Amino acid sequence: MSIWANVAPPPELPDAVDAVVVGGGPAGCTAGLYLARACADTLVLAGTAPGGQLVDTGAVENYPGFPDGIDGPDLMARMREQTERAGARVLTEDAEAIRYATDGGPHEIVTARGTVRTRAVVLATGSEPRRLGLPGEQELGAGGGVAYCAVCEAPLFKGRDVAVVGGGDSAMEEVLALTGHARRVHLVHRGDRFRATPVLLERVRALTDVSVRTAHVVRELRRGPDGRLSGLTLENTATGDTAPLAVQGLFVAIGHTPRTRLAGGVLPLAPTGHLHTTGPGGTTGLPGVFVAGDVTDARYRQAVTAAAAGCAAALETTRYLEGVHA
Repeated sequence: MSIWANVAPPPELPDAVDAVVVGGGPAGCTAGLYLARACADTLVLAGTAPGGQLVDTGAVENYPGFPDGIDGPDLMARMREQTERAGARVLTEDAEAIRYATDGGPHEIVTARGTVRTRAVVLATGSEPRRLGLPGEQELGAGGGVAYCAVCEAPLFKGRDVAVVGGGDSAMEEVLALTGHARRVHLVHRGDRFRATPVLLERVRALTDVSVRTAHVVRELRRGPDGRLSGLTLENTATGDTAPLAVQGLFVAIGHTPRTRLAGGVLPLAPTGHLHTTGPGGTTGLPGVFVAGDVTDARYRQAVTAAAAGCAAALETTRYLEGVHA
C-alpha cells in the first residue's frame, strides 16, 4: 500500500498564494518547509506519485540524523509531515502546466482541479534514472536487488556479488563505490569502448575484484525463491550467445533524465538537459521562478544535497517575495 493512501482528502485548491512549490521530494518538501516558516502562504504540489526517488529506495543510511538508517518512504513521509506542520498546504496533485509571467506579474499553475495564481514558483520536479526496461525491474527496484545509486545502497550488498550496467563516468563511480562493500563487481557495457574519462576507467581496471564485460547487454532479470534478484542473463552483442551471471545486486547507471516538462520552453536548459540557473539559490532569468534539486543538479543527485538546494531556493524566494510586497 502506498504511504500516501491514508492521507485525508485534499483541501480546496486556493485561488492565489504567495508561493507554489512543484515537487514532493527532498527539495520540494524542504522548500515548502522554509517558505512556510517564513510566513509565506505556501502550496506544495507534491504530485500524484510524491516522494521523489526515495520512495523506491530501501534503507537510507547516509541521511544525517538517522544513525540506524531509515526506509526511503518513511523518510519522505516524515519530511511531508514536517512541511505540513510548518503551515504549508501539501496536495497529492500534479501541476499539468505553468503559464509564466515574464513581466514580474503572477504566474499561473494549472492543475486538473483548477488554476492557482502565485507570486513565486519553486520547481523541484527531480529526475529519474533511466531504466533498462526489463520485466520485473520496477518490482525488484523496491529493495529486491535492483538499485540506481551505489552511494546510497552499497552497504546493503556487503559481501555479495553485484553487477553494474553502464559505460560512462556514472557507471565507474558506481563500481568504485561498491568495491569496498561487494565481494565482486561485474561491470557490463553494451559497447566495445567506454565513454568514461580515462582516469576513472583506469582506476576501475586496476581493481582486482572487478571483472569487465564489454559487448554485453542484460536480457533477463532472474529471481530466487525469496523473490529477490538471484542473477542475470547476459547476451553477447557480437555473437548473440547468452549466459547466466549469478549476482544478488544490479546497479543501473545509464544516466538520469531530469523532469523538465514544466519548463514549457520558457526556462532555458543546460547542455546536460537540466534546468539552467543564473545565480545562487536556483535563481533563473525569470522573476519569481526558482529551481532546486535533481532537476537542476547534474553532478551530486543525493537526497541531502537536494534538501539543501530546496532550502537555498526557499531563502531566495523569500527575499524575492519581500521585495515584491515592499
